[in-house]
Parts: sequence; C-alpha cells; structure tokens
Amino acid sequence: MGKYDDLAKKIIERVGGRGNIAGLTHCATKLRFLLKDEAKADTRGLKTMPGVITVVQSSGQYQLVIGNHAPDVCETVSRLAGIVDFKEERGRERSVFGRFPEFFAGIFTPLVSVFCAMGVLKGIQGFLLHVGLYGETDAFYQFVQLLSDSLFYYLPIFIGATAARKFQINQFTGMIIGACFVYPFRFGVVERPYTVLPVIFAVWAASYMERFLKKILPDLLKLFLVPLITLLLTTILTRIVIETVYTGLTAIVMMAIDQTYAVSPFLSSFLAGAFWPFFVLLGLHGELVPMIPESLPDAMTGVFLPTVGFIASCAQAGAVFAVLLKTRDRRLQAISIPSVIAGLFGMAEPGIYGVALPEKKPFIISCIGSAAGGLVFIWLRDYGAQSGLSAPLAAAGAAFVLTWIITLVICKYPKEEKVEFPSVSPSLDGKKVIHSPLNGKLVPLIEVGDEVFSSGVLGDGIAIEPYDGVVYAPADCKVTTFFPTGHAIGLTTSEGVELLIHIGVDTVQLNGKYFKPLVKQGESLLEGQPMLQFDSRKIEQAGYDMTTSVIITNTPDWKRVDSTKATETTVGDALLVLV
Repeated sequence: MGKYDDLAKKIIERVGGRGNIAGLTHCATKLRFLLKDEAKADTRGLKTMPGVITVVQSSGQYQLVIGNHAPDVCETVSRLAGIVDFKEERGRERSVFGRFPEFFAGIFTPLVSVFCAMGVLKGIQGFLLHVGLYGETDAFYQFVQLLSDSLFYYLPIFIGATAARKFQINQFTGMIIGACFVYPFRFGVVERPYTVLPVIFAVWAASYMERFLKKILPDLLKLFLVPLITLLLTTILTRIVIETVYTGLTAIVMMAIDQTYAVSPFLSSFLAGAFWPFFVLLGLHGELVPMIPESLPDAMTGVFLPTVGFIASCAQAGAVFAVLLKTRDRRLQAISIPSVIAGLFGMAEPGIYGVALPEKKPFIISCIGSAAGGLVFIWLRDYGAQSGLSAPLAAAGAAFVLTWIITLVICKYPKEEKVEFPSVSPSLDGKKVIHSPLNGKLVPLIEVGDEVFSSGVLGDGIAIEPYDGVVYAPADCKVTTFFPTGHAIGLTTSEGVELLIHIGVDTVQLNGKYFKPLVKQGESLLEGQPMLQFDSRKIEQAGYDMTTSVIITNTPDWKRVDSTKATETTVGDALLVLV
C-alpha cells in the first residue's frame, strides 16, 4: 500500500465516489475536483478528516487544501479512482459547457481593464453630448468616438486572441479568425463588428483542427500547412454553419420580443430585461438593435430595446456596487469601481465580464433586477405621471437599488480583519530567520486574494508584491517540491523550516507560461541563490494578481512566527523569524 492510499480512498468516498468525479487536477497545495454534483460530497466530513486542511468551493471547482504533498495525493487519487490520466480529466474540467461562467470570464478577463476604461469614456461622451457641450460634427467628439468605439468595433479580433489562448492554439490564428468578421463587405459576406459568440465557437473549432493537423502532417510542412488548412476550414464552417445559426437565433429573439410586446408590453419588457445580461454576454445585443422593428415605440430619445438595455446596465452596476462594498479582494475592488461607473453610463460589459459572471450570484441577481426595472419602466410610462426621460431614469434607479440590496443580502464575503505585524526581536540568537526571496512591497497575508493563503490554513507568513522577476533562496535549503508549472516552490531549510513560495494568485492556470525555473527539485541551495525567473509584466497583462505568498507550512512546529513590520523589502532582508 502506498503512503497516501488510505487518505486517497477516504477522499474518493467523501467526494461522492468515482462516479461523481468529472475532473481532477492539482496546484501547489490543493486538489482541484470538478464534481458532477457537489451536493453528494461530504464537505463537513472532509473538513474534519485528518490529512485535509480545509475545503474551498470556488469558480466551479471543489478544492481540497492538502499542503505541499498535494501532487502525490492527486496522483494516488487518480490511480485508485481509475482516472487513467488526470491531466486529460482536467481538459474536461475546462469544457466550454461544463464551466460556463469561468469559461467566459477566462476569455474576457484580459480585456476587463480596457473594457472599463472605454466604457467610462463612452459614458462620459454620451453625457456631454446629451447636455449639449458639443455636437456629433465637432472634431473633439469624433476623436473621442474613434478612441472609445475602436475596442468594441474590433472586438472580434481581441476575442479571437484571448479565445485562442484559452483553447491553447496559435494566437495569430485566432486574431485572423476574428478579423474575418470585421473585414469590409466583400462577395456578399456582411461584416459583423461587435460579434462575440461566433468568434468563440470558430476558435474552439479551430483548436480541434489545429491539434489534429499537427498530429498527421509531417514536421517539414506543419509551419505553413497547419494555419493554412485550419483557417480555410474554420472560415468556411463559420460562414456556412455558425453564422447562419447565430443570425437565425438573433432573428428569433427579436421576433419574440416584438410579438410579446404586441400582446403585453409588461411581459415583453420583463422578459427582455431578464435576458438582456445574457444577450450582452453572448454578443446578441449588438445584433438586436439594428433589427428593431417599427412596431416597437420610441422611448428615451431612442427605442424600446435601448431603454431596456440601459436599465439592465444600471441593474448590473447595482450588483457590482454591492460586491465593491462587501469584498476585500483588492483586485476585485479595482475592477468594480470603473465597472459601476461604466454601468451607470449604459455600458454593462465591464461589470459582467469582470465581476458579476465570475462571481455568479451577482449576475443572476442582475437579471432579476433588470426584469423588475423593465416592469417599473412600462408602468411609469403608461400609467404613472412620468414622461420623457424621467420614466426610464426612474426605472433604472429602481433596478440599481434593488440589485444592490439583494446582492448585499445574498452574497457573502469574508469580513475585513485588521492585522498587526508583531515586532521582530533585534536579538536573533537561537531563532530561525527567513530572509526575503524577492524585492517588493510587503502586504499582510490576509490581503492575498486566495482564501487558502489569506485564511492562514496553510500556515503563517507574509506576502510580497514583487518589483522584479527573480526569486532567490531565502536560506540554505533543499528544493523539496518544484511544480512543473514553475509557479510554486516548496523548500526545507537546513534548520528544519518548511516553506512554500507561491508566485501570484491562480497562476497555475498559465501552465508554466512566463516562468523559467533555474534549479531542480531535490537540489540543495545556498542562501541568495537564484531559483526562478518570471515575467511579472506579461503575467499581470494576462489578468493575474502577482502577490506572492511566503508561507511557513510547518507553523505548528514553532512557538510563534513573527513578521517584519517594514512596508518594503529587498532580497536578503529579515522577513520572518521563528521562535
């Protein structure tokens, strides 16, 4: 029997058995399960089971925090559960349909910052135009229009690039697929700017073609034949099949809105409001507005659907504003602030892709709020004393407040806690000192955007926001674990201190991209020896938080772990002192 066989058997049993496991992988300290039904898992039993530190349910994953030996436990679980290749199971875990919210969030996360910036700019532009500070023929207006609309007009190209990275194919192949949608009218093919869903499906199809061609084509011909054949087949598939289905779906939605409006404006407004966030998510909203029939009446200096869209955007802003007030995740807060501003100006994309969809509950709540706002709008317009702009603005305000209140009540986030750094004694005699492995800004561990580290379940420590991209040995030590992805290193010092240095948050998803290991597992190191290089700029551009956790994983073996009270650190500074 292997070292972890008994633990693995109990884990399999308590997650609901082999039949309940749809996917399994691991990172530095956690087993990441994709379960068919999380309700079948014995969460309470797992949390109290020896060998399991805690359970985290996040982003569609059922995660067991194990510690530094997570890779060994994962391999044992996969063997006993009959998972021939748990990396293959991971592919199913990342299925398009199995993890819908995380799938879309993964594609749009790299674009969230520019979505926020352009959304705010378009909102300000519309406001200044409405109050009459400039007109559409003014040079300044046209310049702002050029800047703010370029992202959304050429969105298929950007989506092609991020989707290609998501499906792990050549990024330029994805960009060319997206460019085909915005190329000017030729040969009866209509350009489709603002398109989202067809591009994603086209790149998804291209990923299968590219992998298949790489297997069957000789190496000498792969360089040009793989992209050539992939693009030819994908473009034909996109234009004949995907776009036809997409166009038909858009027409069906528009007809349903039109017909229900003829029966009951209340019903039509309710349904359009409820589903509008989904229309935005799938990119249908950009297709619907040009198709508005004359039977739908004017409202708010526009037409019925733009009014519903504005109300839905304000509902989205209300949900995101509640998240902003409740979360202590600094990255989520940074995204939420411009998302709320953009949402109030009618731009829902930043809030959906950056906050609501990844958090799941705020997205559903925003659908409820926008549906209620649609009802309020019709009532005020037809039966209330409101007229002109006041009806839609009042409805938008009601939707904002409703989603804000519901999100505050339903969504739970850990409360902010104040942390005091204990002083490090000037006298280090008889104490174990861990020096800084990085140059950077120091932050309390509790502020790390990963509950596993911030909660302290893995042990005490400190976090560093790195200024550069080299990690050095913090003491004379041995590399006990160096993950293939390069994002985490497990060390044991010559004095028996067990350390985990985890670069960034969720960077395991990069699969080693932008990381360059300089040492090997099992190697003995001297203090100050370089261990790892990473490109922090590219990792941050990919949408990841670079906050690096330095954890004493055998904290219970020591009386206490003291952290420096400094706000910045350089390599070699005293970082942690163990008594």
